[in-house]
Amino acid sequence: MPPRVFTEEEKEKLRESMLDQAIPLLEEYGLTHMSVDKITKRVGIGKSTFYNFFSSKEEYVSYALEHNRKKLLDALDKKFPPGKKMKPAQIFDMWFTTLLSNNSVYKNFSAEDERALYEADKARGKEVSLERETYVAERLFGHLEGVRENLNVALISNYIKLIVLAYENSYMFHDSEMEHMQTELKIRLIDLIFEDETKKELIALLNKKGE
Repeated sequence: MPPRVFTEEEKEKLRESMLDQAIPLLEEYGLTHMSVDKITKRVGIGKSTFYNFFSSKEEYVSYALEHNRKKLLDALDKKFPPGKKMKPAQIFDMWFTTLLSNNSVYKNFSAEDERALYEADKARGKEVSLERETYVAERLFGHLEGVRENLNVALISNYIKLIVLAYENSYMFHDSEMEHMQTELKIRLIDLIFEDETKKELIALLNKKGE
């Protein structure tokens, strides 16, 4: 039987279905133990079909993280159109409790995984870019009240990466002070992003979560 020929619409739907499965797979296996076999089994496709879309699992995850970020930003655009902004406390659980926490998908990443993803990004022209990070920051923070003017996006981005990398490499740190250290980093991040009144509210929420 000759191989099935997909229409462009079918290809796009299949690609999106594959990308949607990446986060659950990362949560279950981490990048190290994720394999093309596990990906194709989860999606219900053959390996040859996978390689028609992606050259490796690292490239797949690189595209998937970008896809997931875009979905989040698009959802915010839809829920909060121009002129309508949300209070930062509304995203507290999403950002600080899920993304920047030990519950994050990144907890299963290693330094080697990060390097592999960096190389995958680099291969597709997506190296660390202040212009790209500024675009993401403007789309995200543009939906929030109480954001400072003239944000230092490079410094904010570095703090976010420090938080994530610390969770990924927790074995290097004193366990008894790990959460305390992360709280201090998040307080600094809040200080860099928000004006004083909003900052006080978020720091109070963060400290309450840590009790």
